[in-house]
Order: sequence, then structure tokens, then C-alpha cells
Amino acid sequence: MKYILVLLLCFNLTSSFSQIEEHEKEDHFIKIWGLLKYYHPDISNGAYNVNKEFIKKYQKLSSIVTKEAFDKEMIAWIESYGTSDFDIKEDFKQELFTKNYNFKWINESGYSVQLSQLLSDLKNNANYKNHYADIKKLSSSIDFSNDSALADFDYTNDAHRLLFLASFWNTMNYWNVNVYLSDTPWEQTLSELIPAFSAEGKENFEKAKEHLFSKLNDSHSNYQYSYTLDSLDKFPNFGGKIINDSLVITSVYDTKIFQEDSLTKGDVIYAVNGEKLDTYYNTKFSDVISASNKNHLRRAIEKTYLLASTKDSILVSILKTNGQNKEQYIQLSPLAYPYQKYERLKPTASEDWKIVSDKIGYINLYNIDKNQLKEAFRDFELFKGIIIDLRNYPRNISTAYIAKYLYPDRTTFLKTLTAEKPAYGNYGANAATSFIIDPFKAGKKNKNYFKGKVILLVDRTTASMAEWIGMAIQASPNCITMGEQTFGAVMNRNEVPLMDGTKIDFTAVGAFYPDDRGVQRKGLRLDHELKERALHYDSDLYIKEAIALIREE
Repeated sequence: MKYILVLLLCFNLTSSFSQIEEHEKEDHFIKIWGLLKYYHPDISNGAYNVNKEFIKKYQKLSSIVTKEAFDKEMIAWIESYGTSDFDIKEDFKQELFTKNYNFKWINESGYSVQLSQLLSDLKNNANYKNHYADIKKLSSSIDFSNDSALADFDYTNDAHRLLFLASFWNTMNYWNVNVYLSDTPWEQTLSELIPAFSAEGKENFEKAKEHLFSKLNDSHSNYQYSYTLDSLDKFPNFGGKIINDSLVITSVYDTKIFQEDSLTKGDVIYAVNGEKLDTYYNTKFSDVISASNKNHLRRAIEKTYLLASTKDSILVSILKTNGQNKEQYIQLSPLAYPYQKYERLKPTASEDWKIVSDKIGYINLYNIDKNQLKEAFRDFELFKGIIIDLRNYPRNISTAYIAKYLYPDRTTFLKTLTAEKPAYGNYGANAATSFIIDPFKAGKKNKNYFKGKVILLVDRTTASMAEWIGMAIQASPNCITMGEQTFGAVMNRNEVPLMDGTKIDFTAVGAFYPDDRGVQRKGLRLDHELKERALHYDSDLYIKEAIALIREE
């Protein structure tokens, strides 16, 4: 009897070991499908409808309960597409960027020897095509136009929801050169979010999408179809700036309601619904908004979504300018029109250029054009210093215009990381247009360049192209950068079509200083970090500190 019990126990342990959990099976399936999509000769050439192939195979997986059966199914599936055209090359160019080249899962997933070998041959196949992802050499962008949405997408269909996750996850896994910078390793993101995409219901699906996109940590990946943000239809009648753990009120949109609530510019909100402000917004928005860094998350919500709700009021704790501490409800109102949200983000009006102190000039890059820039530098030619305000998004100038006055010689100000092939990047490569003009260089020999101090002002509003221009200014010999962490996404947006017919952008190219310091997520290099105070907030602090720095001998 004792021996029979031992045999039964061994049998049960063996049976348990060979079983495969549903989410584990889906994780493996998604990775294998992605490898086929981008590396198989015929599939990567568009010979098959890769989305329909996913759905067809997924429906067959439900009956598979053991690892052995799963391996056999995957082997038969891969071989059904043919393997005779594989051109296996296990070596790769040593100079290629490989931080996103992660195929450890092939050997670490416990696959059979046959399946592991088949997958290894697939990822080493050099005979793949570009039907689903075509790198445009002139711009280094990636064309995903053939990876179109599923025509009959239905969020109530389990296979369709999982396809949404599989498609986007693999697109980023193989083509986003910056994905290695995400807080959560991208492979871990897949396993974490499979349960979320398996959950039924419209709200669960929409929130799963938001959570997936937020994992990119890319300020360019602002999802325009956000379920959570779109549901917030009542907004505060004022805007502010999040400083440390509080919101200081800096602007008023409806004076009447603002006065009815007994509010004053400079009042500091430090809690919402009895919860500390930083805890409140991180809990509410960190899994909704993709942000390269926390400073961009603050920027994305401080004038709009931070206190927005579906209700007519919200409870806040306020430290008044007169020192009074009070808890009160503030009124919330619908926007007059949808675009009003974005109008609130516009910078405060300022003169394009002016003298701010003795022998110290000021240039605001938001609206200034090349003719005004020429006039300003002519007037400031012998000044001690110039303050260049880049706390905005320049609309009328390029790097060439500014370098003309700041550079003594032609100078490289930026290096890039671009996609080269699935999961590989090319670091420091010259632009394809460099034989005509190198976009990462600016200036020319100029003995009359400005020789005084140049103080570059940046903050959380310095975004995307503004960061590009900022890097060019920083390459000038006398530049000192002052401010706070910027947007953290320099290079162009790249659009990705999604399975449900929506779309999203990501930053397809990495940006680095010539000394190899990365800018993606980190933002522009700071020489002097400014620490603002919510209490007794000083909107002129940046200018005052810049003037003081120029005056230093």
C-alpha cells in the first residue's frame, strides 16, 4: 500500500509539472507570433493575414493544457508556414545596438529542444521582409501602414482583445529603440497585462489599453482616445503649477466663479478629497498617461485634468495667501469647447525680445522669427549676456537661425539611435540626408559669434522640438542651462495603427548629446537646477536667477 501511495504521488507531481497555466500559454503564444510576424520569410512579406492567423490559432489553444502539447502545437504551426527559405546567420554586426535584443525567453521558457531550435533558427533568419514595418531611411521613421486595424474588431471577443495587446507589444518590442528605458522591463509588461486584457467589459478593456501605453514612459505617447480622461467632463476654473507636493494657483479662466469660491492667485492646494496631492494624482493618472518623467506627468494635468471630475465640485485643502488653512469644495464646470483644454497650456504672453537689465538682453523663442532674432542679436552684440527663454514651443525658428549667432564654427549637437532591423538599433549613424545637409550639425565659421554669457531657460513645458532646439543652443561655447527637468522626448513622433482602429504615437529615434549622454526620458542637461516654492510663488524667479548668474564675474 505504501508503495502505491508513493507511485500515485510521483504521478501527480509529474502531471502537475507538465501543465501550463492559461496566462503563461498566452504569453508564450504572443512572443512566438511576434517572432513569426517579423522574421519569417513569407509572413514578414505579407503572404498571410497575420492577424487572422493569430485569431485562428488562439481559438485552438483553449483545449491545450500541458506544456508538451503546447510545444507540439507551436512546432506544427511554425512548420506549416515552411522553413526551407530560412537564411540562418548567427553572427550580427558588432556595432549594432542590442539593448532591446532580448530573446532569452527562447531558452528560458522550458520549451522542448525541437521548439527551442526552431525559434532560434527563426530569430537568426536573415531572409525577412519589411511588409509590416518599413524603415524610411531619409527620416528614420517606421511605416506601419500595412499593419492595419482588424476590420471587425470587437472588444467583447477574447481573441480580439489579446490580439490588440500582442500587436502593440510586439511592435514596441521589435521597433521602439527606446523601449529599454521603460521603468518596467518590456517583457515583464506583457506578463503583467495579459490578465488585464483577459478581463471582460468595455471599461476594463479601455483601462488596460491606457495602462499598456503608460508603461512606455514616453511623453509622445499621449493617447487621444483615453477613456479615463474623456470621462472627466467638468474642470476647475483656474490653472496652476505643481511644485513639490502642492498646486499653486497661477491663472484664472472664469473670474466670477473664482471669486465665488473665495480663491486668490497664489493660494496653495495641498490635498484633494482628504488625500495628499501627490498621492492623489499619482494614483489617478500614473497608469493612464504615458510620461517620460514625473515632471511631464505634472505638466500634463496641472492646468486641466488634475482636479477634473464627473461631478460639479471637488473637496480640496487650501493654504491661503493670508496664511489661513481651510478645507472647501470648489466648483467645476464643463469646457466651452473641447480645444479649450489645450489653450490652457499656452505660455504666458511675453515680448519677443527686450532689455531686462543693464547690458542684459532677453529673447523669448515662442513667437520670434528670424528677422526679429537678427535684430535682437544686433542690439545685444556687446551685452554681458543674453537670456534665451525656451519655456515654450518655438513656432517660427530653427536651429540654423540660432546657431548663426551663437556658434564660432560648425558643430555637432546631437547623436541618434535609429531602428536598423527587428530588435536591433544603429547608434550614432549619420542621417541619410547628411550628404546634402547634416541635421545634427549647425553653424559655420563665424568670428563675430556672441561672446557674452548665454543663459538658456527650460522647464517642463520645453518639449519635443523645443528640446531639439535646446540641444543646439547648449552646444554653443558660452551656454549655461538653468531650470527644471524637461519633456524627455526629443525626436519625431511615429504613428502606430492599433487593432481597434485607434492610433498612438511613440518616439521612434533616440537622442543623445555628442558625449553619449541620453536625453530620452531624462530631458535636457541642466547646469543649474532651480527649486521653486509653492508658498509665496515667484513667477519671475527664472529671470531673476538668470540675471544674477550673468552678473557674476
